[in-house]
Amino acid sequence: MSSPLSKIAQIFELARQKRAFPGGVVWLSDAKVLLHHAFGQTTYGDPEDFLEAKMVREKMLYDLASLTKLFTATAILMSSEQLQISLDTPIANFLPPFKSSRITLRHLLLHNSGIEIAVQSLVNENCADWIRLIAEAPLHAEPGNVVRYSCTNFFLLARILELWMETNADQWISTNILEPLQMTRSSYWPQKYFSLDDIAPTEINAATNKPWHGIVHDEAARSWQQQTGSTCGNSGLFSTAEDLAKFVELWQNKGTLNGKKYFSANLANEALRPQAKEGELAWRGLGWQIDAKFFMGHKAPTDSAGHTGFTGPTLFFTPQNQCVIILENRVYPTRTGPERLMYHRRIAQAMLDN
Repeated sequence: MSSPLSKIAQIFELARQKRAFPGGVVWLSDAKVLLHHAFGQTTYGDPEDFLEAKMVREKMLYDLASLTKLFTATAILMSSEQLQISLDTPIANFLPPFKSSRITLRHLLLHNSGIEIAVQSLVNENCADWIRLIAEAPLHAEPGNVVRYSCTNFFLLARILELWMETNADQWISTNILEPLQMTRSSYWPQKYFSLDDIAPTEINAATNKPWHGIVHDEAARSWQQQTGSTCGNSGLFSTAEDLAKFVELWQNKGTLNGKKYFSANLANEALRPQAKEGELAWRGLGWQIDAKFFMGHKAPTDSAGHTGFTGPTLFFTPQNQCVIILENRVYPTRTGPERLMYHRRIAQAMLDN
């Protein structure tokens, strides 16, 4: 009978052959590290590749895409508790263009705000107009009625965080979350601190025929960062499996880690409580997706909490405090490759068999 490591290696090799993703890093912990391993390469090694194929290393940084939302959500939860602001407060209290809206902070966190306009559609607009354009756009449903995942919700949460804390969202998150957790290989500006050899490339930019490399892949996040110097809130963070495990441990410990309290256990329990049904796929907590078998696999217990990202990452933890992290760059060389979550489910199931 093959070991979990052997099974996972076989799954990565199959994914590479099918060109779902060329390689990646996995992490499994349960009070202690059970598995931390790199597989494959950063590219497929095609003759026409702009970059030389590098062997993936455990400490390699990946573009987290929407896993960034977990950090934006954590920042909002921490600061709302610190400032004693109810999550049921209308966002109109902070963003005047929403003066006639019933949308609350909770609606944004649960993705049931009713907002339909995609923040990615605003990349050619002046950033000073983004909030107004979102507020003026019609809703697809009344707030609170329908869960529809949208990056726009977390763009707005990041702007609210900046108004509350009077600093850029990425700076606040770095100072109050990344640095205290000793997430030393995590950054919104990875090119400033790391060699490109330490960062997995993402999609090839058709305009330059070069991959985005150490620059956020998401169009809205890239445009906002270039225009303002801050994170868009929906995407933009780069990190490693080991660093992400530290963030997960904070949540597993209900807001306290290494003697420092970041947020209350009551708030952690509220965030991880299933609050809004997302069709037949999963439930939504505050920033977290709950019981999402479509990426966690059938061995993940009910109430497991996690998230995925467009560029290839998967992260979740179980009620038994197992932590599963899969990092890969499935958008290299193009976002139109084969569906990758079937491989993630199989990898997660192999790890949970460990």
